[in-house]
Amino acid sequence: MTAIPRHKHHPRGASLLEAVIAVGVLAVAVPLVFGALVEAGKSGTSSQAETRSTWMVPVCMEEIRASREGRPRYFTSTSAGQAFPSSGDVWALAFAADGSLIGKLTKAQYDQGVRDLAGKPVRFITSMSATPETVKPGATPLMRVDVFVEYPAIQKATRRGKLAFHTRIP
Repeated sequence: MTAIPRHKHHPRGASLLEAVIAVGVLAVAVPLVFGALVEAGKSGTSSQAETRSTWMVPVCMEEIRASREGRPRYFTSTSAGQAFPSSGDVWALAFAADGSLIGKLTKAQYDQGVRDLAGKPVRFITSMSATPETVKPGATPLMRVDVFVEYPAIQKATRRGKLAFHTRIP
């Protein structure tokens, strides 16, 4: 007759030390994963703004040109060499996620952020300004024009990401 070997009893489950190590690993890994997800979201929004800026900035420059020619659609008429916006005001336009123009923003909407305008969701805001540049005597006076593409539109102005575009106009 053959004897059946008896198996030693092995404890099942994890020891307290193994559990503490597992919790420690999770405590480090979970915040890193969520941090990476947040940064990926910011990067995605930034790249969308950069891509859409090729449509938004020309719209802003056309509005500036129209303002100089006395036929503005959203802002006041300006003349060559005149800075804008006036002190305490803002020239800001709202754009949809696809880069299409929605409309003009008030100073309060610009400062506080805006979710939708005219029933359309706003993703990006552009702000524009022009200041006189110092030029050599006898040269044509130029204005430095700054157009900022800001995102996300829902955030307060101080918390938005910004892409800056600069040019000069007479």
